[in-house]
Amino acid sequence: MRRDSEGPIIKAETAQETLTFESAATELIAKGEELMQENSVKENRKYHTIEHPHTLERRAEEIAEIFGLLEREKTTVKIAISWHDTTINVTPANPEDITATITRHRGAREGDDPAGAQGNEAVCARETEREMRRMNERAGYPVFSEEEIETATFMVEATYPGVKFGAPFKEYPYYTNIVEQNPGIHAVIEELEQGGINKGLLFFQPHLEKPLEEGKKIPAEAFVMVLDDLGGAGLAAPEEFAMEGDKEFQELFVNISKPKNLKRLSEGDDERDETDRQKAAGAMIGWLKSQTGFVAWQMLRIEKIIILLRQNGQIDTAQEERLHAVFKRFIPNIYATLERARDTERNYNVLKEDAGSKAAFGYLARAMHYEL
Repeated sequence: MRRDSEGPIIKAETAQETLTFESAATELIAKGEELMQENSVKENRKYHTIEHPHTLERRAEEIAEIFGLLEREKTTVKIAISWHDTTINVTPANPEDITATITRHRGAREGDDPAGAQGNEAVCARETEREMRRMNERAGYPVFSEEEIETATFMVEATYPGVKFGAPFKEYPYYTNIVEQNPGIHAVIEELEQGGINKGLLFFQPHLEKPLEEGKKIPAEAFVMVLDDLGGAGLAAPEEFAMEGDKEFQELFVNISKPKNLKRLSEGDDERDETDRQKAAGAMIGWLKSQTGFVAWQMLRIEKIIILLRQNGQIDTAQEERLHAVFKRFIPNIYATLERARDTERNYNVLKEDAGSKAAFGYLARAMHYEL
């Protein structure tokens, strides 16, 4: 109870806020996006900007329909999407090395490389859980159920990527099963091998894939978000995928991306400028070449996940066909990345020979969506 300064004793204001699942979720999503926007601007991110969760939300719609998610489940996915990259702690790049990269503190659980349970995915998962529980406290009842909180937290943790460098395609334990399921993939891998590409950079999601391999059933919401987050190579048209890859390069290779360095690399005449120009160009062309192997591995990985989902009874034949129909752009992106890398390198070399290294670097930078 409290006493008004000019009147009678009145009843204390102890009533809880009127919050529904919808209003609480809307507020929570907005808060996550606001934090994402704030941090991405403060940290000068190029790829993990507010556009990233917006893109995932858009792409998630069709995947959610395949898994038959209810509206409330779709909203839980949106909550996880809005919070999953709000915190991205990094070790800064060595400013003395033009091709040095930031090192993201990846990790969702103990044993994850390099940051374990103190990694970015772990921090974002804890933030997601904390904010959902705060909403419950404000409402005075579980506006979000324990299952929904657990599912949202798992989704964020499951975005943690493991990495294998130079992994040979045909040594994948699931390769035989994959090509039996989809013979066209074998033809593509054979063609890549004939062109000298038989391995690539494999990013995978162990906290999603390991339970699947053990025959465990995973919440359907997790597949919608987690496949969406790393499956852009199968979902995006070649132009969109190329842009996303270039923005990721710009975010990682922060020294090349600094405006003062771009200007120096494009216009500088010092010996150091020329040395750094060659190093930067090598890193940029190397990145473009790496994209083909990256796409090939994501194609194999998604096929493996579809196989395991079917084996575990989480999808039927119709859903399997619809998943293949949605993730339909792997092969077009394999050929598009291959052609882009070859054309860009050829044009760069011709320009370098005819007009010099500065003109060639300017072409290469613009081709990778830098603004000079």
